[in-house]
Amino acid sequence: MPYQLPEILIIDTKTTKPMQDPKTLRKTMLWSTPLFLLMAIGCAWGAIRGIVPVLQGIHALAPVVRIYPAAQLAPFCSLVCMMSIVLSAMRAIPCDERVSKRFEYLLAVIVVISLIVMVLIPVTSIAQRFFMPSLGYASCSELQGNPTLWFSDWVRDPAWCVKGKSLDWVNEQARTAAAPHSTP
Repeated sequence: MPYQLPEILIIDTKTTKPMQDPKTLRKTMLWSTPLFLLMAIGCAWGAIRGIVPVLQGIHALAPVVRIYPAAQLAPFCSLVCMMSIVLSAMRAIPCDERVSKRFEYLLAVIVVISLIVMVLIPVTSIAQRFFMPSLGYASCSELQGNPTLWFSDWVRDPAWCVKGKSLDWVNEQARTAAAPHSTP
């Protein structure tokens, strides 16, 4: 006799679809909507703090740049959370099936893109090793907080790569080096 799952683990999908039952979904949305909203805000904040300053620094050829390769995933996580909220609301307030199918498709596309971006995190980490030196940056694994797998530091002048020093110290050294020297 083949092994049979316990009755509690068997879900009859023909008669029971708990995540499409509007009443059950409304109860779930009481806690999931605030949670997903906080996650979306956190991911958006992470993207703004982890991607925008890096791109601005690289564009301005800043003296030091700290690159967080996994930060590229944050905007997509934020989109997944927001789309989940919208789709849950569409299911909780029964609406036209064609409209909700479009949103389900869009959510599936965003999830697939997120997975691709997640798989490409190591590729972007490797790509920066080739791209950053062409802009005049040198890798620095001596600054405060290094070595780590979560970010990498790049300095314009290898002399600024001093063990235990902070990014602010490097920026100060760059300002000092750029200031005209006065002679008495």
